[in-house]
Amino acid sequence: MLTNLQLQTNTISANAYCLLYRCIFEEHRRMSVVAVSAIEDVERKFPIDALWYTRCPVPTASGIALDLGWLAEEFDHSGIGLNSIRDSEDPRVQISHFSHTLPGLFREGGNIPAIWARSTGRDTVVVALTWVDEFQAILVRKDSPIEQLSDLAGRIIGVPRQTGERVDFARAMSLRGIVTALELAGLSTDDVALRDIESVQPAFAGASVGNGRFHELEARALEDGVVDAIYAKGAPGLGSARQHGFRVLTDIGSNPDPTRRINNGNPRPVTVDRRTAELRPDIVARYLTVLIRAAEWAKDNPDAVFDIIGQEVGRTADEARGAYGTRAHFNFGLDLSPLRRRSLAAQKDFLLRHGFIPADFDVESWIDPRPLALATGRREA
Repeated sequence: MLTNLQLQTNTISANAYCLLYRCIFEEHRRMSVVAVSAIEDVERKFPIDALWYTRCPVPTASGIALDLGWLAEEFDHSGIGLNSIRDSEDPRVQISHFSHTLPGLFREGGNIPAIWARSTGRDTVVVALTWVDEFQAILVRKDSPIEQLSDLAGRIIGVPRQTGERVDFARAMSLRGIVTALELAGLSTDDVALRDIESVQPAFAGASVGNGRFHELEARALEDGVVDAIYAKGAPGLGSARQHGFRVLTDIGSNPDPTRRINNGNPRPVTVDRRTAELRPDIVARYLTVLIRAAEWAKDNPDAVFDIIGQEVGRTADEARGAYGTRAHFNFGLDLSPLRRRSLAAQKDFLLRHGFIPADFDVESWIDPRPLALATGRREA
């Protein structure tokens, strides 16, 4: 079969490449000379000597793999440099955490910037989705007369509004949580007053441990009585609730319906530029294989995982356990299940409906399942 497979000029079918690459890891690891030659030919035609990576300061398989040194180890022996956006001081590089402008960039993080970048025309693909549930709460003051969600009717809810050149993901995330909570009570935003809490977007917020100070302005507005309720999430949100003595009116993150838990962190996409995925699916598969390995390692190493999460989010390991659940170390698996696909599409629709993204697009065509299938094949071989 391999001898009849023709590789043409300067392009190669990604499907054909995946087929060739799987041959390396098939039963008994038999590999024909033709297969080796074909793969080496592609590597010569489309060489890669450097990759970029970034992840949000949240629980990610990437964060675990990086802490363990596995990603650098995977590519070092191939002479491929692995560069971190966090380590760059160039604003043009830093903004790619949100805009995904760098070629050869892998990003695992919140779906709002990823969806926004695709909506603005960035030719990226989703190659995997993760789902790590987290604390997502509507907070009120301890002495507030608000006892249940229906009591929010007629009240003032604080919503961040950040001005800057990129998507206001803080506002989108907060509004998503507020809308969900109101819907659970049979209410809508028409039944409450939304008050903007304004600030300027930090230079690189969302990609540094400054995330540990997230929700500070909203918390201050709630404490001062400017607003009656706010949305908060993750370890920073739980930390704010504990620090200020706020009461949790509802924790959306524990709702049994996963579609109610959709927000910036669920589902969380792994994205890469389409050209890299099309021309070098082997590189993408190798990257994903390391993330899969990290997710498997996490299951057997909970204490180390919560230490890593704490470092990522700028909080303690105990706060990470409280915010992401004591079984979070089982939840780093990568897949492209129908639920996660539908949830990503639902999040895109929400952002479009509320004016956070400039244009619609088809989520299914944004997803490329081939590298993950190839990575899974590598792990099973």
